Amino acid sequence: MKVKRYEGNTVQEVLSKIKVDLGPEATILFIKERTRARLFRRGKKYVEAMASSQEDKPAYDAAKLEMIYWELKELKDSVKNIKVREEHVREEEDALYPVLRGYRQKLCEAGVETENALTVLKDFQERFTEKELRNSALLEESLIRHMARYLDVAGPISADENKIVAIVGSTGVGKTTTVAKLAAQFSLMERKRVALITIDTYRIAAVDQLKTYAEIIGIPIEVVFNPQELLVSLNRNKDKELILIDTAGSNPFDKVRMDDLRRFLGSSPNIETHLLLTMTTKPKNLLEIYNCYNIMKIHKVILTKLDESVRFGNILNLATRVNRPISYITTGQNVPDDIEVADPYNLVQLILKGREMLPEKKEGKKKGTVENYR
Repeated sequence: MKVKRYEGNTVQEVLSKIKVDLGPEATILFIKERTRARLFRRGKKYVEAMASSQEDKPAYDAAKLEMIYWELKELKDSVKNIKVREEHVREEEDALYPVLRGYRQKLCEAGVETENALTVLKDFQERFTEKELRNSALLEESLIRHMARYLDVAGPISADENKIVAIVGSTGVGKTTTVAKLAAQFSLMERKRVALITIDTYRIAAVDQLKTYAEIIGIPIEVVFNPQELLVSLNRNKDKELILIDTAGSNPFDKVRMDDLRRFLGSSPNIETHLLLTMTTKPKNLLEIYNCYNIMKIHKVILTKLDESVRFGNILNLATRVNRPISYITTGQNVPDDIEVADPYNLVQLILKGREMLPEKKEGKKKGTVENYR
């Protein structure tokens, strides 16, 4: 039996190669999509298959052995690549000043991916001599300011001339509470004319919750069911300085729901979209979620649930992968207290020093209410 291995960019390409080479009666032993390993880079996807001719059917065992051989070879190559990567990391770490090696470990323990930690520290090392960094006080302060350059922040929402902001994100990231916090801050503290619109008609509880907040704050709220109604509502509130749109939480991998949300937000070119990402999510998943939502053009990112996180390296991981500024962070459920404008210096301190850098909770205010600000 003739057994051969084939590669191609698509399944159709591989099948065509097999048909030409072995004929239309060839037997496909296996076919699957793989990712070619690359050091510190996203691997390129390809399709691999093994096929046999029908000339000698009793030799099927030989085909199975051939398939096992290639599976073992792939496993061996993967192990080899891991070893090469580990060796590369050791070489990169050995090239750091001894005083910086402890920070490499500290950053990785905080959840910063190894590649990002080494990149930041190598860049930092090029700016100073080892003698200059022997001053521990100067070292940490200089490193914080250096790392802050990697974090792009947007500053607060500019609530003037009918600013329209939509808050989007997966189920459970805190969209409705974040909308309430922003509404309370701009209406009660900055005395802006604010209106709320919700398109989250999937959950009655979310609508009722937002209506309660709107009533307490003293601002109008409208519920819309389709993009046309959204346009009418936006036009009706064109005298407001800020319009906040609450959206339905959904599975970012649900194409139907995502297309539905895109139609809503695409109804007006003036909508600025802020994506909520929770810091309790794994780095790889954060990027996948962002990519799913970016079909509707994400303008800024809000980091939520920092109070529920133990490590904060994800902040730097996200900043190196997503070319969008961070506008706000949220640190609890209190409305309107537990939200603040993202500050790069404070975010780096949070990465390096952990939960002790979270803002202290204000005393004397009842959770989940805004009466003290009226």
